[in-house]
Amino acid sequence: MNQTYPNYVIISIGVDIMEEKVICQKLDHFGRGIVYLNGKITFVSNLLPKEEAYIKVIKSKKNQAEAKITKIIKESPDRIKPQCPYLNCGCALKHLKYEKQLEYKEEKVKDILKRFAHIEPPINSVVPSSSINNYRNKITLKVDTYVGYHQNHSNNIIAINKCELASGKTNEIIKILNALNLNNVKEITIKDFDEVMLIADENFDFKSLTKLVSSIYINEKLVYGKPYLITKINDLNFQISKNSFFQVNKKTMEKLYELAIKYCGKDQNKKVLDLYCGTGTITLLLSKCFKEVLGVEINEEAIKCAEENKKLNNIKNVKFICGDVTKEINKLKKWRADIIVVDPPRSGLSKEGISDILNINPETIVYISCDPVTLARDLNILKDKYIIEEVTPVDMFPNTYHVECVTKLKKRQI
Repeated sequence: MNQTYPNYVIISIGVDIMEEKVICQKLDHFGRGIVYLNGKITFVSNLLPKEEAYIKVIKSKKNQAEAKITKIIKESPDRIKPQCPYLNCGCALKHLKYEKQLEYKEEKVKDILKRFAHIEPPINSVVPSSSINNYRNKITLKVDTYVGYHQNHSNNIIAINKCELASGKTNEIIKILNALNLNNVKEITIKDFDEVMLIADENFDFKSLTKLVSSIYINEKLVYGKPYLITKINDLNFQISKNSFFQVNKKTMEKLYELAIKYCGKDQNKKVLDLYCGTGTITLLLSKCFKEVLGVEINEEAIKCAEENKKLNNIKNVKFICGDVTKEINKLKKWRADIIVVDPPRSGLSKEGISDILNINPETIVYISCDPVTLARDLNILKDKYIIEEVTPVDMFPNTYHVECVTKLKKRQI
């Protein structure tokens, strides 16, 4: 069935507004359709490979352009009608069948590693998410009398009544928020991990929310409930504070960490160094399998949670260090880690950090990455001294172009 897409408020100057008939070639790494107009590569959101459509250019540069769909003439058999009624709020693949999303992400990882790291290691099929919708345990809402998300590449806010990705009580909270006076509020974050925490940048009348939440922070101050949440992973309990990082897809996170532990190898005679350890989730999960585990993290609040999590679970063979990984790692050479686990931010490892890891010279490195591009950049350096044995993509973010990867590296024998 042909679809007509609404116009969006996008201002462009000097752009030809004539409609063009095109056929989509493939998807780019951001889930956008690729077409060619007058020899110029053009990116089209919501367009799938082999689909034929009319498009309008909305932004043009010297070597590339962006366009929007005005009408689809021939649909792909892989197109589905998404449950979410909102367009251009971040879910670039929600109109694509889930099995095809997984295929796309596997090919994306292969292409990026080949292009940027010049490697073609064994890449396993993508580990699917436990849920396609209602998986996100944390969302951040923008506020302008109503709550919503920023439209892609814009400051415009798309008002929402619910989010198909949000888990637990989040959508019930969104409905209540939309009925409140939020005049001074600009941003609200909801963390929903068995218990619920709400974080707002300005005050508002939150009484109607207290039956749904365990904690409310306003302007960094606790104004209702307890200071942290408690959630369970496998058989361990973990505290989650307002500013500490915690994976947003809890059920699939368990699969990711099980894979990372498997890659580490489980050996009660070996020691593991966990860099960028956050609240100590994987550090403490590793403790059952190894002689000693040492976690390093720069965020003080996260380290406080990690220490509390250690006490909460009565774990004795784990230590934590609060500090910048790039500064602390150089001091840890004498600790003689057999295995290093890294789970850095999207920016990946620094050159200095990689150099220090190489100086420690562990038998195994397990690299958990949320960005295949920075993973490829770092593997391009590590590959001279380490064999990239295996890469497994994990779909932590269904309906988006994002994909996590767990990579196992083994020291080359000289």
